[in-house]
Amino acid sequence: MINKAKILATVAAFCLSSSLAYAGQWSIGASVLAEASPYKGVKNKDKVLFVPMVNYESDNFYFHTLAAGYYLWNQPKDQLSLDVYYYPQNFRPKDNEDKQMKKLDRRHDTMMGGFSYRHIEDWGTLRSSFAADTLGKSKGITIDLAYLYEFKSDDWSLQPGLGVVWNSKKQNRYEYGIKDSESRHSGLEKYTPDDSWAPYLELSANYKFNQEWSVFMMGRVERLPSEIKDSPMVNKSYSSIVWTGVTYSF
Repeated sequence: MINKAKILATVAAFCLSSSLAYAGQWSIGASVLAEASPYKGVKNKDKVLFVPMVNYESDNFYFHTLAAGYYLWNQPKDQLSLDVYYYPQNFRPKDNEDKQMKKLDRRHDTMMGGFSYRHIEDWGTLRSSFAADTLGKSKGITIDLAYLYEFKSDDWSLQPGLGVVWNSKKQNRYEYGIKDSESRHSGLEKYTPDDSWAPYLELSANYKFNQEWSVFMMGRVERLPSEIKDSPMVNKSYSSIVWTGVTYSF
């Protein structure tokens, strides 16, 4: 079975930081994602998932497939918003092929809430977001900071960027830690990570065929910090995802 959790969580993060519609405009679309999970024992190492899309953007609020927000400040160069997005935790023991991993506890879905800020200049865009678990599953906090620079013409745009994600120790312990009880059941060593910083590279591209139809691609490669790599649950030093699709605007 495809592990949809990590993929959907990353979709939510992309939706939080990106807009595929202009102000006052709806867009719908179809997309596919491919992801490489850092967990050991995950079936189908490179997973693919179909994701339908619905987006709306206005001067006061937005809805981007799995994320929604209200703009406290929405100017051409500065945008500040209150955000909420669906965050499925990314580990289901029953879907794992490793006998020890099957005996660990499941990580449950939650809703993340917080705020994001974007500042746009000719020399690039500064993007930041703060989010906390609103349902008390992990009780964790994440912060995302990035710099992006856009190349564009009338029909296409290309935006590379680099950034870093900070996870609180509660977030890391929920997703990658192993409690005493889990260690006894599984035989895996107890693991209690601290907070971490994870750098990443990002690339977004968009091409407009006309006023209604366009295609897009978004990708990210994240280098996992030692707090995550050292977990007995993990057997990779990076995670990556690519999301691509077609949208119709009206």
